[in-house]
Amino acid sequence: MIDPEVAAAALIEARLGYTVLDTFPGGTFPADIGEAYAVLDSIAAQMGVPIGGWKAALTNDAIMQKMGTDSPACGPLFQPYIMAAPKLLNMPDESMRGLECEFAFRMGGNLPSRQDPYSADEVFAAVASLHPAIEVVDSRVKEGMAHGAVAIIADHCANAALVYGHGKADWRDLDLAAHTVRLTVDGEEAVTGVGSEVLGDPRNSLVWVANFLSARGKSLKAGEWVTTGSTMGIYPVPAGSAAIADFGSLGQVEVSFTA
Repeated sequence: MIDPEVAAAALIEARLGYTVLDTFPGGTFPADIGEAYAVLDSIAAQMGVPIGGWKAALTNDAIMQKMGTDSPACGPLFQPYIMAAPKLLNMPDESMRGLECEFAFRMGGNLPSRQDPYSADEVFAAVASLHPAIEVVDSRVKEGMAHGAVAIIADHCANAALVYGHGKADWRDLDLAAHTVRLTVDGEEAVTGVGSEVLGDPRNSLVWVANFLSARGKSLKAGEWVTTGSTMGIYPVPAGSAAIADFGSLGQVEVSFTA
């Protein structure tokens, strides 16, 4: 049985200390999704910095099946790790430096917790802008992602940083499901993604996050970010590399890493 507070403290220490643990704190990964979220909730309580938004993860059927779950996941984004592009990041030598090209929404209104689910129209009305983004994902535990959804959720929901580009307020008529994203690394095209990989449409992921939080007694607040999940899986890059995510008409996002 994991002690969520002890596990959370060790994972926070690893994140802040730029280290990677050999094993999950306590010697075993969470037994189930509930235990994983207990660790993640304790991370949020102990982190000591404001929550600046929320991330969706595991947002298509193939990755859910691979990670041993039947639902997406959601975790907090901490304010110091939400950054405008271009951004140079320093990460541990053992880091995955996994890149995910994502559609990110900035909230303009509040969606407080309530009993009834929010409709899509209600959620969309609370959005201020849509942004191209790169989420940098990582594991604070060696081979943590190989242990599936419980390991990912418990470990900061795999978030290391969110880097965002300029926003667009008039996004509602865009066909995000068909929107193509191209990632280049060190000038070479690496992988292409599409919005339909994110629960069929990134809008669906946004609504899912709003209702997931509401059902857990949490509010989505004006000014917070919601990043909706990867359009192209995770693309690891080496230290010293530079990456650009090209979202076409929505602009570009650039992130690079120290050698």
